[in-house]
Amino acid sequence: MCLAIIALLLTNFASAYATYEPPTTQEAGLFGQLLGQFEQVDVAKKDVTDVIQTFGKPLVINFPCNANDTNNFVVAVITTRLARFDETKVHEDQVIGGTYTWNCLVTTEAGKVTLQCNNELRLNSDILLNGTGVDPAVHQVEDDVVLYHEFLHGQLMIDAIKSPSVWRQEICNKTPRQEIDYSYADPDHKIINPLQSKFASELMEEKGGEVITKSILPNETKNGYFDTTVLKVSDYPQFRNGGEITLRAVNMDYTEFGSSNNIVFLNGTLIDKTEPGIAWFYIYSNQTGKALQYSSNPLWAKRVAGLWANGHAADSDFYNVVQNLTGQQLATDGGVSGEKGIPGWIKNTANWWFEGKIDDATFLNLIQYLVSNRIIS
Repeated sequence: MCLAIIALLLTNFASAYATYEPPTTQEAGLFGQLLGQFEQVDVAKKDVTDVIQTFGKPLVINFPCNANDTNNFVVAVITTRLARFDETKVHEDQVIGGTYTWNCLVTTEAGKVTLQCNNELRLNSDILLNGTGVDPAVHQVEDDVVLYHEFLHGQLMIDAIKSPSVWRQEICNKTPRQEIDYSYADPDHKIINPLQSKFASELMEEKGGEVITKSILPNETKNGYFDTTVLKVSDYPQFRNGGEITLRAVNMDYTEFGSSNNIVFLNGTLIDKTEPGIAWFYIYSNQTGKALQYSSNPLWAKRVAGLWANGHAADSDFYNVVQNLTGQQLATDGGVSGEKGIPGWIKNTANWWFEGKIDDATFLNLIQYLVSNRIIS
């Protein structure tokens, strides 16, 4: 199971309309709250006004083609609507904060190309509304980053449509059977990740915190495993009265923080060993007078446990959580719930942990006890 990180997002692309499902009342309320919050943010960021406006009225972009092109004229009509979050439309091994989907019906007639795009934004309210114990100010930053990330998937494609660029040349010479190139929306996040990192840093600085972004390249790992330095505690004297570090990551699993001789380090594995991983470290003051505290495993584990408790993750995923929290390898019978695997009543406890009704220590102590006494095996 991937690290269940709020900043982990996905964009899908489709060439025709799919069945539209309206958002839940909770999702609609969340979007209104986040949009109002986002529009009040006064930090440097890429302008995403165009995509935001498509929620209220269509954005129409038209331009003529060159005389020697295959087509004469192009019209794009773009709208975006909030849709119900659908976990079946995202990768099975990822916990997703949101998606932005390009849904365009493309027609070509008498040299005129028309794109009628009814795009959809989806927000995972189960994830975004659950702070899992993170400082509320940091959780607000996380949610702002999620929304900004999804807006960027829309805005970057709109920028390509609006600008005299390679995309315009391609569509002006498009034949009726050729697919539209949506890669400008940056599904690989090569543009979005740096923009997201800068935005998160600006927001955290406003709140007296810091964000450190670190990439782990495949050739820097040993068959996917990595052990890397995050920071020197002495470089952050502003947190000498107490602070916490929270991890957000893409393409990383089984991460653990540690410290030695003023150095904070992180180890873990890349999920896809051929692709880089990216980690964002949110550092913020807790004014407790304690040294920097590290939060990685309980955060992702809590989200996986919540998904499992509500029937949205497999028993094998929960076994991974238990093994990671206890450091013990379990000899399972394939991860089947029941007397020989995971007692059914643990789902209620896992859900209480996910909802914040019991604290991390209580749940971790319970899991350690169950494993030590072979109640989970």
